[in-house]
Order: sequence, then C-alpha cells, then structure tokens
Amino acid sequence: MIGAVSFKLRAENSARLPFINGRFMHAAFFKLLAEASPDFVGFVHDELNLKPFTVSFLDPIRKIPSAKEQWLVRGGDEFFWRVTGLNAAIMQAVMSIAVGDKIQAGALALTVEAVRTDSIIAVNDFIAEAKTSPPITEIRFDFVSPVSFKTDKFDAPYPRPELIFTSLADKWNQAAMPVSADKKIIRELAAQIRLTKWQGQSKKFYLAADRGTLAFWGNFFYDIGALSRDVQKVFVLLARFAEFAGVGRLTSQGFGQTKVNFR
Repeated sequence: MIGAVSFKLRAENSARLPFINGRFMHAAFFKLLAEASPDFVGFVHDELNLKPFTVSFLDPIRKIPSAKEQWLVRGGDEFFWRVTGLNAAIMQAVMSIAVGDKIQAGALALTVEAVRTDSIIAVNDFIAEAKTSPPITEIRFDFVSPVSFKTDKFDAPYPRPELIFTSLADKWNQAAMPVSADKKIIRELAAQIRLTKWQGQSKKFYLAADRGTLAFWGNFFYDIGALSRDVQKVFVLLARFAEFAGVGRLTSQGFGQTKVNFR
C-alpha cells in the first residue's frame, strides 16, 4: 500500500518558523510514528537510509508576514501539510492522525483542523495502472519544493533525467516493491530522454545556519518518445511513484515534493 494524506493545521501560538521547515515537520512526524508504534519508529530511524515516507514543508493558506527567510506566524494562521507513506505500516500511522490532534513544529504548536485522503492504493494495482496506461511520450515534473542531488559528494542542482530516474529507482527498491528496478539499466535508458522545455530556478537552501544544499525547483518537460513502448511504461511507473516518494535527497524533510502530468 502507498498513499498520500493532506492536513489542514491551525497555529495555536505566535512563533517564528523557517520557510525551509522540513526538519521540524520530520521531527513532528517521527513523534506521531512513535506514538503509533515505538518499535516501528526505532526501526525506521535506525535501519533505513531512505525513509519510507515524505513530509512537505508547511504551506500557508493565506499570506503570513515574513522576515529573514522566516514566517512570523500568529495564532490562528492556517497551513496545509502533506504526508505520504510507502508501506502499509506507515499509512496506518498517517491515517491515525485525526482532527483535534496536536502537532509540534519547533516552537509552533499546531492543531489538526481537517484531514483529506489524496490517494491510497494497493501496490499491485498501482503497477497494473502503469502497465495499462495509454501511450505517453512526454512527462512533466512539477517540482513544488527544492530538489537536491549529490554526485561524487558534491551538490548537483541539475534536472538531468539520469539523476531523477535513478533516484526514483533507488526509492522504489528501498520500498521493497514487488518488482525491482535495475539502476544501471534505468540510468542508461534515461540518457535517451530529452529535456525539451523548462521554467525553474536553483539556489542554496539552508536547513540550519551551518548546513545547506544547492537545489532546483520548477516545471520540467521530458520527451520519452525515443524509448520503446514497454520501456516507456517503466518510466511512467517511476514518474507516478515520484508523487509518493519524492525526488532526490531529503524527501523526508520536505525536499523533492513532486506533481506529475503526462501527454
């Protein structure tokens, strides 16, 4: 089972909150996991390099005053927050979050006002949908939060298809999906994909005062027409998976949030 759930949250106090607040939301979600299953959260934290979930940054519903890369949150301000899970245990924990529950993001106390299930689907059904999809020759990735890669220990803020789809193959295998993805083959085939147009930016984002990463975001169009029909289905499957797994590094801290469209 994989899925995505969106929450509407209300601030209970005034506090400063960084725009790049994923580490706070990561910690908040781990606390929720620990309440649902202490043994499971220990396994996720200690054993898994690629976390089987993503959390988004807090997204203000209305304009909030800001200063020095921080929101000046006031009591009553509202936010959207999206969480995805890549297995049944995570999704069970996500779906246990209810209206009225409290969430702590650094110094900011939040209350859940509404819960919306965006998508929950059995993995076999998810794979079957990709196999039966109509012919697709273009994939549009809308990276709604910064995407960060590392190559040879250096930041790589480049929307290269080899980086994007190898990242997704990694996440697919880490999530122990029924059919494994061969990273080497995916990388070689991705080299045939062309970036045809794009609108985006790149900059350095700071997770803390002494910790930053170069990343990019925006809308990017990829032509997969040079691939065979069967291979196209594999890339469509991985692209659809991006909406649940995110793309690149730090997806459990708000980076790499992705929406996908096909043509």
